[in-house]
Amino acid sequence: MLDRVGCRCVSSLFPDVNALGNFLSQNQQPGDRGFYRGWWIAAACFVMAFYAWGIGFYGHGFYIVALGHATDWPITTLSAGVASFWLANVAGSLLLGRLIDRYGTRPAILYGTLAMASGCFGLAAIDTGFLASPWQLLAIFALMGTAYPGLSAMAISASLIPWFKRRLGLALGIGLTGASVGGAVMPPLMNILTAANGFSATMTVIGCALLLSALPIVAFVVRAPQKGEAEREAVESTAGDSRASSPSLRLFLSDTRFWLITVASMLSLGAQVGFLMHQIPLLQGSLGLSGAAIAAGLAAASGAVGRFVLGLLSARFPLATLAAGCYLIQGFGLLLILIGETPLLLYAASAIAGCVIGCITMLPPLLLVDSFGAKGYGTAYGATGAAMFAMGSLATAASGWLFDVTGDYQVPLRIMLALHLAAILIILWHGRKSRAQR
Repeated sequence: MLDRVGCRCVSSLFPDVNALGNFLSQNQQPGDRGFYRGWWIAAACFVMAFYAWGIGFYGHGFYIVALGHATDWPITTLSAGVASFWLANVAGSLLLGRLIDRYGTRPAILYGTLAMASGCFGLAAIDTGFLASPWQLLAIFALMGTAYPGLSAMAISASLIPWFKRRLGLALGIGLTGASVGGAVMPPLMNILTAANGFSATMTVIGCALLLSALPIVAFVVRAPQKGEAEREAVESTAGDSRASSPSLRLFLSDTRFWLITVASMLSLGAQVGFLMHQIPLLQGSLGLSGAAIAAGLAAASGAVGRFVLGLLSARFPLATLAAGCYLIQGFGLLLILIGETPLLLYAASAIAGCVIGCITMLPPLLLVDSFGAKGYGTAYGATGAAMFAMGSLATAASGWLFDVTGDYQVPLRIMLALHLAAILIILWHGRKSRAQR
């Protein structure tokens, strides 16, 4: 009974319940009994992604506007605060990646939850006068930045990889769909709550909600499979001593495939982060604050569809080809925003650019596991994630600086488009090299 209820709960997170349920049933092997525990892990990852992206990714555009209204700090200063978030991700990814390889994902998720909630409470202090200097803002965003890898793609993918092989793409699609839901819900919700109760009260409530939702996941849900639990996915458990013998970072750094994956992921995520961190202020002039928040939510919501589609296609088509297609789609959306003038076109462009938001996040884990396997994954993704977050930090800060210099976002958008085009060429090179080695 409990298993059936759990299945309905997971299925209710998606618009096409029957299709998802039928797909899971059709892919169940003879002899499988009950609801596979790996899907409970995927559901828990959905909750983690909801808060990681809702607070620590899509929320930044709102923070720039809200903090700009509460202070007289220029866009450059506020963008630097957001950039410190992404820069701190570099250290967080490297340290938490090794921690995950050695001790599993629970300690990383616990740290991510506590640090992200503390960052929310720190931002809430803006109305009390405690948050009065730019350096304090940078410190708060940096704390949240170190937390982000413990709740986002690295911890989520590392939690799912021990449980899935045949359906890893689908499991990642389910877990990371929480990112799209968080992005669709959080910016409009924060806007509404702030208008009604103030920014300080809003951030306090969100921090408390994160603690109440994520701490039970750490305590009761996420764990590595015990012997025999993951047999239906034909994957061995990575628990216990195998973590201590994981490959070193030097081994990955000596492989050209690792660099091609990392550089392509870095460029594409830099372009995406540069856009998303400034999407609300970018569109505010044409759509107003409420309209810009809706456009941000629309981009996030369309990402849920794209992520689920990628999860289904990942087992059927070469990952490098899928990655190139995703980069091309988001580049086209940015081009429409660059030339768009009417609200309808800007909303459509946001949806197009947004439909692969989650795909660009999903692709690095899939590419790394496809090329190197599961052993040492935390270390590999930690290094790739560090490069991605460094680029995200640079793109966010540079976009704010270019806005202050030029007075608009035309130049930053052109640079983001160029980054996607470069990422397409690099990931296709990786695909060609991988085929040659097989």
